[in-house]
Amino acid sequence: MVLRLRIKVCYGEKCVEGLGIANSGFAGKEPEIAIPQELVRELMGGEPSVILVERVLADGSRVLLPKLSNPLNIYLVTEDKVEGPVKSYAYITRGRFILLNDALLSRLRVVIIDPFEGVWCFRDELGRRERRGA
Repeated sequence: MVLRLRIKVCYGEKCVEGLGIANSGFAGKEPEIAIPQELVRELMGGEPSVILVERVLADGSRVLLPKLSNPLNIYLVTEDKVEGPVKSYAYITRGRFILLNDALLSRLRVVIIDPFEGVWCFRDELGRRERRGA
């Protein structure tokens, strides 16, 4: 099982929502997100400005990915609060899900309690509240 979180991605005044996977093995020093190309088209239209960046995947393989030149604002949306925005650069993928790297999860103040069961909380809720993934 994976931990899925409701994510809102904004560029300027336009926003789209989707499910983000929190425990995908996507690591980095700065907040980053991987977004399906369909969501990028919906958010930014036509051909956004990108650069090609080589990334090392969780399995050690290397891949060249298009990375948006401009950062996006990322929000974590729950039934009772919205955390963010966190400025994040985005990689465009052909996948179906949004992938959240560990630095972005940290800035969104997410604590994963049980990755298999999809249990998590916000940092200030630790020991007081448990949430379930979307």
